[in-house]
Amino acid sequence: MWYVPKTKELLKASFSDSEIRVWIKQAAEYYGIPHVLLAVILQQENGPKGSKFLQTMQFGERSVTTLLAIVDNIAFDVVPDKLAGGSSGFANMSRATLQNSVKYTENYYCKKPLPEDVQYRIFGWNQDTRIPGDDWKADLYYAAGHLRELIDRATGTRCHSGTLTPELLKKVIASYNGSGPLAEKYSSDAMKLLDGAKSGTAWLYFYEK
Repeated sequence: MWYVPKTKELLKASFSDSEIRVWIKQAAEYYGIPHVLLAVILQQENGPKGSKFLQTMQFGERSVTTLLAIVDNIAFDVVPDKLAGGSSGFANMSRATLQNSVKYTENYYCKKPLPEDVQYRIFGWNQDTRIPGDDWKADLYYAAGHLRELIDRATGTRCHSGTLTPELLKKVIASYNGSGPLAEKYSSDAMKLLDGAKSGTAWLYFYEK
């Protein structure tokens, strides 16, 4: 995956599943959202049980979209939005959704979308590019911020920190995907995954206590 390492990680060739799951937990904690919610969204968007062929195709498609978005950012909006603005990255977010969620975080929570130890983790280089897929650790925080916004919207309460009912949880998950029948199926599949994880018949790949 496209990941910019910390300065002390420069010589590290790979990262364990547990390390990545810790990043996910930290992103959820930064925004005060349920850790399991971010984990199930990432599983829905990445299909860790999919075939290597499908995973490779998905990675390639998202990487091209990210590259076009980077070029578009440098070349002053020369790439059409339908190409550069598509969904990409670890959390499969569109550029518009990501940037709108960042504005929500800044306007209503008065905080940066990334904590400083993530934003400036290598030689003081700013990783808050607001381009999906440019840095997949940043993607986790952008996704968590968007879920924070969706939780607030679903509950009608800013900074909601209480328990989410199954109905509200399903509503938030559907909203992450969009609207209409496909979003409903997306949320139903996610709820089945959560129920299966509770009963021990399914595995939340991106979740670790």
